[in-house]
Amino acid sequence: MIFTNMDIKIHFITFGAAILVAVIGALLQAFIPKIKEKFNWKVYAYILIAVFALRYFSYRDVADSVVGSKNGPFSSGLILGGYFGVWFELTLAVTLMIYPFIKLKTIQNFLKFIGPLLFLFYFIFSYQSLHLVFYGANEVVSSFIVPRIFFALETGLILFALIVVWFEDRTVNLSKEELLNLLYVFVPILLSTMPVYGLQIMVGPRLLRYQALDISFTHRIFMYISFIIPVMIMLVLKNKREDIIKFSMLFLSVATMITFSNIFYYKNFLEPWTWPIHLCNTAMYIVPITLIFKTERLFYFTYFINVLGALLAMLMPNYGEVTYTASEVIRFWYNHSIAFFMPLLLVGLGIYQRPKMRQMYYSMVAFSIYFMLVLFLNVTLEKYHSVDFFFLNGDFIVDKLGKGAKNIYRVKVSFTINDYEYVIRPLYQSLFLVVYEAASFAMWFVYSLGYLTHDYLTDLNRQKKQIKLIEYNLKNMQTEEQRKMFEENIDNIEASLVLENFSKKYGKNNVYAVKDASLVVNGGEIFGFLGPNGAGKSTTIKAIVGIHPITEGSISVCGFDVEKEGVKAKSLIGYVPDHYALYEKLTAREYINYIADIYGVSEERRTELIAKYIKMFNLEEAFDRQIKTFSHGMKQKVTIISALVHEPKLWLLDEPLTGLDPDSIFQVKECMKDHAAKGNIVMFSSHLIDVVENLCERVAIIKEGHLFAPVSIKEVQKTSTLEKYYLEKTV
Repeated sequence: MIFTNMDIKIHFITFGAAILVAVIGALLQAFIPKIKEKFNWKVYAYILIAVFALRYFSYRDVADSVVGSKNGPFSSGLILGGYFGVWFELTLAVTLMIYPFIKLKTIQNFLKFIGPLLFLFYFIFSYQSLHLVFYGANEVVSSFIVPRIFFALETGLILFALIVVWFEDRTVNLSKEELLNLLYVFVPILLSTMPVYGLQIMVGPRLLRYQALDISFTHRIFMYISFIIPVMIMLVLKNKREDIIKFSMLFLSVATMITFSNIFYYKNFLEPWTWPIHLCNTAMYIVPITLIFKTERLFYFTYFINVLGALLAMLMPNYGEVTYTASEVIRFWYNHSIAFFMPLLLVGLGIYQRPKMRQMYYSMVAFSIYFMLVLFLNVTLEKYHSVDFFFLNGDFIVDKLGKGAKNIYRVKVSFTINDYEYVIRPLYQSLFLVVYEAASFAMWFVYSLGYLTHDYLTDLNRQKKQIKLIEYNLKNMQTEEQRKMFEENIDNIEASLVLENFSKKYGKNNVYAVKDASLVVNGGEIFGFLGPNGAGKSTTIKAIVGIHPITEGSISVCGFDVEKEGVKAKSLIGYVPDHYALYEKLTAREYINYIADIYGVSEERRTELIAKYIKMFNLEEAFDRQIKTFSHGMKQKVTIISALVHEPKLWLLDEPLTGLDPDSIFQVKECMKDHAAKGNIVMFSSHLIDVVENLCERVAIIKEGHLFAPVSIKEVQKTSTLEKYYLEKTV
């Protein structure tokens, strides 16, 4: 282990030249406008990725062999410095690979304020870092001139980017929020890029007695950590912006893929028996590929197949009797914990949608192809090297299943080609495929149970938030005197409905059901709301009445914000839904009185109104019968009466005429005219365009979540009909 003067000269020449070029290039980019205009961050990222890959796979990383301070060419302190240098260089490289594609302010601050410190530490220990990964104990380094050049190029590219980031934003002061965000990302970023041999170098073999095998205490600790980490990530990211979630997941998957791959180098491409074809190994590469190229079918393969395989592997680890600090153990848990929880997180955080059964079938077909390929490779490569991809040839799994499995394993078919005997175990391998696919189908039911649990908890949380909001609204109406004042002045409140840039999307769905809708409706109007099925009509109406929370923007009824002053706003709304739900064991009279009680309608006034409406809708004979005996049309009439019993300022109807007979339709239309004539708003959605044209003063059309500006029916009729106008907007 001798470092020659030539070796030292090569290091200082290559790194010095790279640093000089990086500084000059960054200054030119910053101060010459033409160069600055042509600079492209994504092109830079592609160059960095190419140089990094050429460097990373141009040699065999042997840092694993450096344990504690007993092996290697340096003192323990220099070994530790070299290790942190490797770690920090990898942190900066991965960050700069992803930052150009998902630019976040917090990551920019990380590169500005923490990046230079990491780079400085790495540069000081770069000589030790290179030797740490290049040769270990006693290997000559003269053959590593080319990797050193790539290492120098990579160093120059990193420094160049750090300087450019500073010139793009020269502000030094950070707000309290920016500083906290910077501290929050610091630890996760470093943990994601930590090389697998870290504990081995820092702790060494002194804890050999602790083994992570056979459900021992140490083994259980590793299992617990593998379950706790994804839960923590989910809790931290679930309410974050979409770009933050994507950056975090992409960074984690790419960083762990790179650290896992440190055992591979260019010669492995010519040795198929060393390829990462074990099922869980493939997950380390599938997850980043699916995130970068959005390959859905490949993702659902890893979702149904790799997750199960990783879980089984964690329960039955296949490393030897080694300490938990060994890189072999850490790499195993890096691999399998990532294969286990990353696909689950990608669905849980909404990057991918919950799968459907057809995606399960595609996964099974893909797994069968993978299985046959692995079986073929196992049989054919055995001639050149000992290989057991997915444990299809060996007895690792058989030993854990007992005598019956061993008897099945012994059944084999052999044949000779060119003096070499090839062996297949048809019964064992066929059962292996069938059992694994059956277990994968069982995972579908586990996932379904998880989805139901998640939806239940989400709905419960939403209800709690609504209750708190109602309590907040009630506190705002602090005294009985204030409530009475509000109720006494209801008649003097002017009817109005205002939507300002209202947007709504459901859950983590990237598609908006309604996007940036603005609308003003004034008192005295009968307002029509048209659109195809699924266009966003019901979504908008349900947001107005407070059933659906608002994603963006605001809605106010008579000047009261639907979210912040929900009780007041709702007290002024009468709502007839498209799918009503009545308490059918009550009589119609009991139900209407129940609704009147909720809104505080006086006995005198409700009696007067109920008498008016039961006569209008011909419900005299049925009004004291249980609602469950009513026809669909009669139930619709009860719903309409319950929406009018408190004389709302805003009467909202979602497809109100469905199921009504002609006489009842006429009466509902007369109700609308009468209600609007009193200065109130009547707004309804319908597919009956002729009814809308004859009844409404203005109409708004919505298509695929986009709300067109309202138009006057009279203006439309000057040149066309409402039906033709509607078709022009929606077809």
